[in-house]
Amino acid sequence: MKTCPKCTTELEDAATKCVSCGFQLEEPQRTLTGKVIKWLFIAFNLAMIGWVMVGMGVFDRGSQSSALPRGTENAEGMGVTMIILIWVICNLIFGLVVWDTRAKNKALQESHNKIEE
Repeated sequence: MKTCPKCTTELEDAATKCVSCGFQLEEPQRTLTGKVIKWLFIAFNLAMIGWVMVGMGVFDRGSQSSALPRGTENAEGMGVTMIILIWVICNLIFGLVVWDTRAKNKALQESHNKIEE
């Protein structure tokens, strides 16, 4: 059993925060799954930034713009709009998963378990 250095409450060994005064004993850590999902989220956003830049023609050297058929000049803007729409929707879903796998306080979970008992 641990004791809180601030209020001397006895705590479980796995506690990272005091249940009575809220003193932070140690920082909660993400699980391996949480770390993988967080890095996948970062990689997804970097890939989407690259995709938007390609869609906007940042990397084109001007060779394709003159080869486009008439009436498709606005297609590039519509394509970028669709990419950004997909990005926002996927980011909302992926962001919720990242938020759900964040590091959680064991002390907070323990206090909820004690209340339920």
